[in-house]
Amino acid sequence: MSETGDLREGFYSLEAEDNKVKTENEEQREGLEDKVPELSLEMSNEALLDLEKKWIKKWSAYYPKIKSLQEKNEKYWLGKFYDLKKMEDGNSIMDNIIFESLETFLPIAGKNSPDPVVTADNSEEGNSLSKKVQQMLVYLADNLRMKLRIKRVIRYWALYLLGVVKVGWSLKNNEITLTIIRPQKLILDSDGTVNDDMEYDGEFVGEYKEEKASILVQRFPESKEMISEKVEGNMGTKIKYKEWTTDEYTFWTYNKKVLGKIKNPHWNYPQESTEIDENGNEVPVTIPAKNHFNTPKKPYVFLSIFNLGKHPFDETSLIGQNLSNQDIINKRNRQIDRNVDMMNGSIAISGEKTGLTKEQASQAVDGFRKGKGIFMPSGDPNQGVLRVTSPNLPSDVYNNLIDVRNELRNIFGTRGSSPQGIINERSVRGKLTIAQSDQSRIGGGIVEYVEQFSDKVFNWFVQMMYVYYDESHIGAVIGRDKAQEYVALSNQDFTRKLTVSVKEGSLIPKDSVSKAEQAIQLAQLQMIDPITLFDRLEFPNPRETAKRLWIWNNNPTYLFSGDQDIAAIQQAQKEQEDEQELKAASYKDQEHVDEVDLAVKKEQARAIYNPKPKSNETKKTNTSNA
Repeated sequence: MSETGDLREGFYSLEAEDNKVKTENEEQREGLEDKVPELSLEMSNEALLDLEKKWIKKWSAYYPKIKSLQEKNEKYWLGKFYDLKKMEDGNSIMDNIIFESLETFLPIAGKNSPDPVVTADNSEEGNSLSKKVQQMLVYLADNLRMKLRIKRVIRYWALYLLGVVKVGWSLKNNEITLTIIRPQKLILDSDGTVNDDMEYDGEFVGEYKEEKASILVQRFPESKEMISEKVEGNMGTKIKYKEWTTDEYTFWTYNKKVLGKIKNPHWNYPQESTEIDENGNEVPVTIPAKNHFNTPKKPYVFLSIFNLGKHPFDETSLIGQNLSNQDIINKRNRQIDRNVDMMNGSIAISGEKTGLTKEQASQAVDGFRKGKGIFMPSGDPNQGVLRVTSPNLPSDVYNNLIDVRNELRNIFGTRGSSPQGIINERSVRGKLTIAQSDQSRIGGGIVEYVEQFSDKVFNWFVQMMYVYYDESHIGAVIGRDKAQEYVALSNQDFTRKLTVSVKEGSLIPKDSVSKAEQAIQLAQLQMIDPITLFDRLEFPNPRETAKRLWIWNNNPTYLFSGDQDIAAIQQAQKEQEDEQELKAASYKDQEHVDEVDLAVKKEQARAIYNPKPKSNETKKTNTSNA
């Protein structure tokens, strides 16, 4: 039987006793479960294929229920509430509050980028290493568009009850990769769970992958003949195969064949070597390996929130909790729509009184709806034609529609973030308060799990650095005061044990308006400096802005040095000032001349009207002559 047949057989055998998913009572029973050997490289290919078969069989007993929930969530998110025929007939009304709520929820939950924090011992070398690693993590988060990837993980979690990323290494780009995995492509251990550390404790992860036949041949040359025969020599054909991963090993299967098997590639293993002892003899020694993790791990990080610790997928979802609310919204809209049509009125035509046939009466009704009249061959129109109108729907119908819409938004935590949620609030502060209630709920609930998810991803980045950064890798980051800085890092630099985490609260949505108002108030009280003020106001370069403010207050013309227009104006102002100074100096000189002339004239006048008396000798001479 083909591989497809085996899978189909597994799905059809769900009712078998040995395939039953364990109930809560069975969780407390002692005894043996299915006997499954532990994976090791020493296992033959036949043993690996038998292990794969048991894993798929176990998964097939659990996944159909999850698949049904995933498909229903996706259908409602897309707005496919009705069958295609009704949609083509135009009988469906689109009021997809689930889509609106989820797409309002995502920007809030994924608004901020995760802020990595790296610490080591408090030595100078340790602080230098932690700073370099932290800068490299910031660079990787930006280069890998981690913020957008986190949003997609959250969307998959909301739709498919699980979010998954896979950390890997690109030989082409020689750098760490981060891939978002659709949960539908995974085969998980149904007894495994995802804990609060976002670690999946299942024994294995199976992943459906797709590659061109030519690439598979390059990766698995021993299977070249089988692959070429399968695609009939068309090496551009894409082949779907399975990758099986445990903490210790990885192997690949296709067409009931094992393509290859290796030890966990993302782990540094101890190296065997020799050294010369004191007697000059060679002795074997084991060189311990350096790793960030204490033990090898599967390179997957899971986001799971609404789980009860029984299975890998969540028990429910935000969408699943709102399916009935969306159904009520659809029903109320159809009721209101039909009532509005009836309020426009219709007519009842009597064939006996009007003389019209059934076909003619039908044409008359269509004409009536288009505003045309009706011709009666005979009889009184009042007796042959009756206009029928429908009474108005009670207001409670519309009120119920509004209430269910709001309840759906409440479950998502987006009521205050939608226009309808704040339509009755007129003050800006009131609108912000309502929006903050949403941010507090989402930030205090979902985002805390996303922070832990990001924490695990950053730790995986560091592990990959330990394994693959044999050469120095360069990263560019925005450093202090928004200036660009460069960091170089290789695994030779890892001389200290590091602790990697995400800054608590860095992903929680923050109200930028309130933050700005608080900063302005503190600045007015002179309790913060201008650099801090501009930083909280989210200026792109706070220090440069504060510097320009200081220059403006102390030497404003310096800000415009080099500007030709400003220089021309300054030159004209200087010439005008010089001219005014010359005029002022001339006025002062003239005043001085006038003062001198006036003094001379006063002295002359004083000499005329107040002559000087003669000397004593002159008086004596005059006396003797007399």
